[in-house]
Amino acid sequence: MNQLCGLVAEILGVDVGEVNPETGPLVLPPWDSLNHMRLVAAIEETYCVQLTTDEITNVLSVSDFATLLRERGVRVD
Repeated sequence: MNQLCGLVAEILGVDVGEVNPETGPLVLPPWDSLNHMRLVAAIEETYCVQLTTDEITNVLSVSDFATLLRERGVRVD
Protein backbone atom coordinates (compact mmCIF):
# COMPACT_ATOMS: atom_id res chain seq x y z
CA MET A 1 0.00 0.00 0.00
CA ASN A 2 2.97 2.32 0.59
CA GLN A 3 3.92 2.24 -3.09
CA LEU A 4 0.35 3.00 -4.13
CA CYS A 5 0.04 5.85 -1.61
CA GLY A 6 3.36 7.21 -2.84
CA LEU A 7 2.17 7.13 -6.43
CA VAL A 8 -1.06 8.91 -5.50
CA ALA A 9 0.89 11.57 -3.59
CA GLU A 10 3.26 12.08 -6.52
CA ILE A 11 0.48 12.48 -9.08
CA LEU A 12 -1.53 14.82 -6.85
CA GLY A 13 1.50 16.83 -5.78
CA VAL A 14 0.94 16.33 -2.05
CA ASP A 15 3.04 14.96 0.79
CA VAL A 16 2.80 11.18 1.11
CA GLY A 17 1.75 11.74 4.74
CA GLU A 18 -1.53 13.17 3.45
CA VAL A 19 -2.40 9.92 1.66
CA ASN A 20 -3.77 6.78 3.31
CA PRO A 21 -6.14 4.00 2.21
CA GLU A 22 -9.22 6.11 2.98
CA THR A 23 -7.96 9.14 1.04
CA GLY A 24 -10.19 10.12 -1.85
CA PRO A 25 -11.49 13.09 -3.80
CA LEU A 26 -13.86 14.15 -1.03
CA VAL A 27 -11.04 14.71 1.47
CA LEU A 28 -8.13 15.73 -0.76
CA PRO A 29 -8.89 18.81 -2.91
CA PRO A 30 -6.18 18.14 -5.53
CA TRP A 31 -8.01 14.88 -6.41
CA ASP A 32 -10.23 16.43 -9.06
CA SER A 33 -11.54 14.84 -12.27
CA LEU A 34 -8.41 15.61 -14.28
CA ASN A 35 -6.08 14.26 -11.60
CA HIS A 36 -8.35 11.23 -11.22
CA MET A 37 -7.64 10.35 -14.84
CA ARG A 38 -3.93 11.03 -14.32
CA LEU A 39 -4.05 8.61 -11.37
CA VAL A 40 -5.77 5.98 -13.47
CA ALA A 41 -3.15 6.31 -16.23
CA ALA A 42 -0.27 6.13 -13.75
CA ILE A 43 -1.74 3.11 -11.96
CA GLU A 44 -2.42 1.29 -15.22
CA GLU A 45 1.14 1.95 -16.41
CA THR A 46 2.86 1.20 -13.10
CA TYR A 47 0.98 -2.02 -12.39
CA CYS A 48 0.45 -3.16 -16.02
CA VAL A 49 -3.33 -3.36 -15.70
CA GLN A 50 -6.29 -1.91 -17.54
CA LEU A 51 -9.33 -0.64 -15.66
CA THR A 52 -12.81 -0.57 -17.13
CA THR A 53 -14.82 2.62 -17.47
CA ASP A 54 -17.17 1.47 -14.69
CA GLU A 55 -14.26 0.77 -12.37
CA ILE A 56 -12.68 4.14 -13.11
CA THR A 57 -15.87 6.04 -12.37
CA ASN A 58 -16.60 4.09 -9.17
CA VAL A 59 -13.22 4.57 -7.47
CA LEU A 60 -13.65 6.77 -4.39
CA SER A 61 -10.44 6.08 -2.47
CA VAL A 62 -6.92 4.71 -2.55
CA SER A 63 -8.37 1.56 -1.01
CA ASP A 64 -10.70 1.17 -4.00
CA PHE A 65 -7.70 1.28 -6.33
CA ALA A 66 -5.95 -1.30 -4.14
CA THR A 67 -8.98 -3.60 -4.31
CA LEU A 68 -9.06 -3.39 -8.11
CA LEU A 69 -5.36 -4.19 -8.28
CA ARG A 70 -5.73 -7.18 -5.95
CA GLU A 71 -8.61 -8.48 -8.08
CA ARG A 72 -6.11 -8.59 -10.95
CA GLY A 73 -3.56 -10.50 -8.93
CA VAL A 74 -1.34 -7.52 -8.13
CA ARG A 75 0.21 -7.59 -4.70
CA VAL A 76 -0.48 -4.33 -2.89
CA ASP A 77 1.49 -4.10 0.35
